[in-house]
Amino acid sequence: MQYKTLDSLCKVASGGTPSRSKKEYWDGGDIPWIKIGNIKSKVVSNADEYITEAGLNNSSAKLFKKGTILYTIFATLGEVGILDFDACTNQAIAGISIEKTEEITTDYLYYYLKSKKAEVNQIGRGVAQNNINLSILRKFSIPMRDIDEQKTIVDSLNKAESIIEKQKRQLEQLDELIKARFVEMFNRNFNNTVELGNVCDVRDGTHDSPKYHDEGYPLVTSKNICDGEIDFSTCNLIQKEDYDKINKRSKVDIGDILMPMIGTVGNPIIVNTDKEFAIKNVALIKFKDDTVALNSFIKALLESDYFDRAVLSKTKGGTQKFISLGDIRKLEFNLPPIELQKQFATFVTQVDKSKFALSNELAMCNFYVRLVHDCVMHGCINL
Repeated sequence: MQYKTLDSLCKVASGGTPSRSKKEYWDGGDIPWIKIGNIKSKVVSNADEYITEAGLNNSSAKLFKKGTILYTIFATLGEVGILDFDACTNQAIAGISIEKTEEITTDYLYYYLKSKKAEVNQIGRGVAQNNINLSILRKFSIPMRDIDEQKTIVDSLNKAESIIEKQKRQLEQLDELIKARFVEMFNRNFNNTVELGNVCDVRDGTHDSPKYHDEGYPLVTSKNICDGEIDFSTCNLIQKEDYDKINKRSKVDIGDILMPMIGTVGNPIIVNTDKEFAIKNVALIKFKDDTVALNSFIKALLESDYFDRAVLSKTKGGTQKFISLGDIRKLEFNLPPIELQKQFATFVTQVDKSKFALSNELAMCNFYVRLVHDCVMHGCINL
C-alpha cells in the first residue's frame, strides 16, 4: 500500500488566541472561536465564544473554512472533528485543510486521524502538558486508497458510528433521568443549610510537576477524567517516591469523588477502582463512615444546575479555565435527611445497572470499529 505524508495532501496550521485584555477583540464578536471542549463529535457545529474582526487580524488566530478538519495537539490530544461553519480555534487545535481533493476525502482522513489517538498520546507523554508539535503532525503517514475504496470504507464506518452515537444518547438520557429525580426529591427547603467543606473532607492533589517515567504509578489530572471514568491509558507515570509524597495528603479511596478543576471543569466521578494512582490539580471529596452526606447525593449536587450557577459561573482563567478549592469548599446547599439521600442512592444504583449494560455494548461497538478501521487502513482486509 502506498503512503503519503499529511503535509503533501493538506495545509496544516494551528490556531491562536486574541489578547483577553483587549475588549475590542472579543466584545460583540461574531466569528466563532473553537476550543477543545467544543469538539464533541464528528461534526463541530457549536461555539461558546466569539471574536471580532480586529481580534482575528491582530493575533495568530486563523479563519478556517467549513469542512476543515480540527485536530487537538495540546493537553487533550487526538480529538478530531469537522467544522460545520467558518471558524477560528485556539492554539491547542490544528486546522487541516485538504488541498489534494482528488486523492483523499475529508471523511476518510477524519477516520484515519481518529485512529491515531492512542499513538499520539504515547508520543505526547513526557511533558507537564501533553502536546505534539505541527512538525510531527505534518509527517503523519497516510495510507492511500483510490477514492471509491475510501468512500466504501467511510460508508461502513459511518454506519457503525451512528450506532455508537445512538448508544451515547441513551446513556445521556439515563444521566438526565438521575438529574430529574434529584430535582424532584430535593428541590425543597429542609431548613439545614451547610457548606460542603463542613460535611465532607474537600482537598486536592499535588500542584507540583513531578518527573515522568516510562513505568510507575499513574498521575491522574483533569484531562484523564472523561466519560464518567478515569482513563488510565492517557496518564503520565511517576515513581514511587513522588507517588508516596502526593498520597500523604491526597490518597484516593473507593467511594471518594474526583472532580476536574482545570480545563474542562466539573464532571465529577465516584471512584470505583482500587488501582494505585495519585492526583494533580483535581478536587478530592472524601466521606466519613458516619457521614451526613452520601457520595451519590453530592455527585448529583455537583452535576446540578445549582452548582453551575453557584460555582462554575465563577470559573477563572483564559484558555485554561479553573475553579478554586475554596469555592468548592464554600458551596452552600440545603442538606436533606440521610434517609431521603439513601432512597435517592437506591434509585441511582438501579439506573447505573442499566448504564453499565449499555456501556458494555458501547465498548464492544467501539472495539469493533477500531478493529475494522485498523485492518482496513493497514491493508489487512478490504471492504
